[in-house]
Amino acid sequence: MKKYILKKLGLGIVLIFCVSFLVFSMLYMMPGDPVTIMAGQLAKTKNLEGLRHELGLDRPFLVQYFDWLKNVILHQDFGLSYKYRIDAWSLIKTRIPISLKLTFTTLIIETLIAVPLGLYCAYKKDSIVERVTVATTLVFTAVPSFWLAVILMLVFAVKLHWLPLSGYETWQNYVLPIITGVVGGLASTIRLTKSECLDVMRERYVTTAYAKGLSKRAVLAKHILRNSLIVIVVNLFLSFPWLISGYIVIERIFGIPGMGNLLVNSIVQQDFNVIQAIVLLITVLTVICNILSDIVLGLLDPRIRISVTGGEQ
Repeated sequence: MKKYILKKLGLGIVLIFCVSFLVFSMLYMMPGDPVTIMAGQLAKTKNLEGLRHELGLDRPFLVQYFDWLKNVILHQDFGLSYKYRIDAWSLIKTRIPISLKLTFTTLIIETLIAVPLGLYCAYKKDSIVERVTVATTLVFTAVPSFWLAVILMLVFAVKLHWLPLSGYETWQNYVLPIITGVVGGLASTIRLTKSECLDVMRERYVTTAYAKGLSKRAVLAKHILRNSLIVIVVNLFLSFPWLISGYIVIERIFGIPGMGNLLVNSIVQQDFNVIQAIVLLITVLTVICNILSDIVLGLLDPRIRISVTGGEQ
């Protein structure tokens, strides 16, 4: 198992370094000039060159990249925000808890709804409830999150006045954004749970469990759901970074000052260092979640671990 974990960690570190290079390269691929943004369009060429030298933007590309990477690893220094003139990390770290609160809450609610419902749909296959649920999930899949967010705002905030339109001060401010996020991920989790449970139901040990006289509830909980959790747990790890990415637009719509809202503002204002920092953080989180999902999969399913390590138990 140690060899399996070390191999996954090594691949993850290599991937993070490769992605960090691509993220840093965005500074040269995006239109605009950060120095011009800081100094203004009317700044003189001499002043622009002096500011470019002060920020180190006149050095070779690889020198800038390795200095940036060293500062990120050793000092959590992502550079200066060209728009706000403060450290980019100081600007971001206050937004992280807000985005994580939204993401964790959405993931928990989505799991508590989707897993039991997916198990029930598998057990009641071809029933009216199963068909209605599947049809509803197909509709949810086709609905864009930004469109659903606007509809929820119009109905519950503008027309009924039940919930606030925007902000983040109270728990009511999070209701509509969380509903938007839950609906967006509910369909895939229900269908995945149903599919896995149906596959497990065809196994011989399920038939044997019924033959032993176990109740339907015991078979569903101890045999079918338990053996379906391998893929479901892995899906939860992989859903986490996707939820954070999905909240980029949702935070903007509801006026929630999370990482997504800051990223959109930074793109509009061409605040390159802040964009690099947020994209790198989301990428590193995605790689970490993939590594954790592989490790959990190896712990739960020895066949995966043995196939990677060549026979190590």
